[in-house]
Amino acid sequence: NFADAYQIDKEGKSAYDINSDNGTIQMVSADLSKRETVCTGIRFPVAMAFNREGDLFCTEQEGATWLPNGNPLDELLHIPLDGSGPNNKPSTKRHFGFPPRHPRHNPDVIDEPSTFDYAPQHQSTCGMVFNEPVNGGPVFGPESWAGDAIVCGESRGKLWRTKLVRTPSGYVATSQLFACLQMLTVDACVAPDGDLIVACHSGPPDWGTGPTGIGKLFRIQMEQPEAARPVATWAEGPQEIRIAFDHPLDVTELRQLTERIRIEHGEYVRAGDRFENLMPPYAAVQAQLIKPRFALPVTGTSVTSDMRTLIINTAPMRSNDYFAVTVPMQSELDVDFALHGVEARWTPAKGNPTPAWSGWLPHADLTVAKAMLAASAGHEALWTALEQPGTLTLRSKLNLHNILRPAIQPGASIDYEWPAEEAIVTFGSDHGIVLQASRATDASQPVTEIAVVCDQSNVEWQLATFRTSADVTDPVDVVVAMRTGDGTIPRLTASVQTNEDSSLRPLQLHRFLLPWVDVNTKSDSTTFAEFPKIAELEGGSWARGRKVFRSEAASCYKCHSVGSGGARIGPDLVNLVHRDFASVMRDVANPSFGINPDYIGHVIALNDGRVLTGVLQTDGDQLLLGDEKGTVTKLSKSDIESMAASKT
Repeated sequence: NFADAYQIDKEGKSAYDINSDNGTIQMVSADLSKRETVCTGIRFPVAMAFNREGDLFCTEQEGATWLPNGNPLDELLHIPLDGSGPNNKPSTKRHFGFPPRHPRHNPDVIDEPSTFDYAPQHQSTCGMVFNEPVNGGPVFGPESWAGDAIVCGESRGKLWRTKLVRTPSGYVATSQLFACLQMLTVDACVAPDGDLIVACHSGPPDWGTGPTGIGKLFRIQMEQPEAARPVATWAEGPQEIRIAFDHPLDVTELRQLTERIRIEHGEYVRAGDRFENLMPPYAAVQAQLIKPRFALPVTGTSVTSDMRTLIINTAPMRSNDYFAVTVPMQSELDVDFALHGVEARWTPAKGNPTPAWSGWLPHADLTVAKAMLAASAGHEALWTALEQPGTLTLRSKLNLHNILRPAIQPGASIDYEWPAEEAIVTFGSDHGIVLQASRATDASQPVTEIAVVCDQSNVEWQLATFRTSADVTDPVDVVVAMRTGDGTIPRLTASVQTNEDSSLRPLQLHRFLLPWVDVNTKSDSTTFAEFPKIAELEGGSWARGRKVFRSEAASCYKCHSVGSGGARIGPDLVNLVHRDFASVMRDVANPSFGINPDYIGHVIALNDGRVLTGVLQTDGDQLLLGDEKGTVTKLSKSDIESMAASKT
């Protein structure tokens, strides 16, 4: 019974029977002669489908309205068909949390975590289809979307594209919202011509106008295959957001971008919130709507020289919120991200001329990271470098709270206490690894080092393991270092098990927090008021800096101004005080890395045969071309034979 899971009678006894067919997925033989239970604890599955690997997935709707910890979020579940249960016992079945484990009513189960949660609460995941060709036709959308799960959120009119990456311990998923509809979005399928056909129902959530109501079919087409589409969004640092695109951006759409970008953050903030017109009738949804949303100031923008990555400089981000970014281009683009991920740094071995690389990864498992960043041009240098001699160092904070404990709906409580839970985290690699783990449970206490056990008995696959309490909310700081360089990208995996269940499970993306995130910082109006002191600038001389800026040797003043009244060939540098030290130093050392979209270089061929390069500005009807020496050439449009944006 999806509304009364434990079926408790007047005497307080539960009639729930885990051996019944209710709340299970059944596998029926081809000749219909027999059937068997595949799993239990399923509440309201609407869609089931096999991916290209032959693995079964299903959508599962939240149940916390009926039980405080009974599937608080809508889920995508991976349903293993190998017969393995908790503690790898074939005699037990995996239980997916409805009803959840209870010391009296349901004591002998382990609540299986989901593969992906669709949040905030009350999305009502319904239809799902894997994005595969039909009758030899194309997939829906760009080729990089092939094989992804397209999931429908019925109650709020959502369509997500969920990428699933298989690991030895299970699937890791990431998801991107790509459409918001104004009707209840029930199901979708890929047509033979590659279009997406979406079935919608009329009326309000949850159930609309019922079985006699009018529905509609919509066709979603990709009209511009070469248009730049976002493939990943992340925080590169406390004051820098990056959005990677699968194709080069259109230069003409990037003018005055700093003034036009909008960023909001908060606990329930997501991309596309402004398009929502369907509100499920639940108190939890009303609580989400009145939760504060905060604006994050934008201090600058630039694009990489290949025009594939947009860089947004912001006020400091510290709170563990979700951030939604609206980028006004030809059609406004909405993306979101949280401060999740891994800080990566690769340094070449002595004598190796390959440049060092540093940046963000979504996960410590390199197979997962590479699959999720397949269309990110800025990460291609890392995959090449990992084949060369050097050292890769990963840093992150691991959130290990409640590994096998279902979340409790906000404002609710349960009438029992869980036994102590320990998380056992294992990193494995074919290149040998060094692992450090520590935890600070109190700001007034010193950091506690966590013992790491290394297993090098198998030289081809070495393990490093630590165990710690999963009952506390404080994350574990981890540093993983490994040698690279045998012509292949090294394998690195990350998995978790607990003291109650030895089965290995993957660490999902939300378990990784960036190392600079303060998990205790709350979102409020003062969160971004204080800028941290920069050690490298302590004791610096403003007067000496001004002297260098205006010197002939540096010649900065010929192109840039600091405030009004200076040169206009390059960007005004007055906003650099809002940037972080590392990104400013990067732009000084490598000016071509990030190019301000208002100062894109151009190559101009003139009618008289001359070819000029520089930054193009307008002054009334005239064009002003400023070159690297600070010289400004005045041009008329009639003087120009051809003009193209430069890549440097």
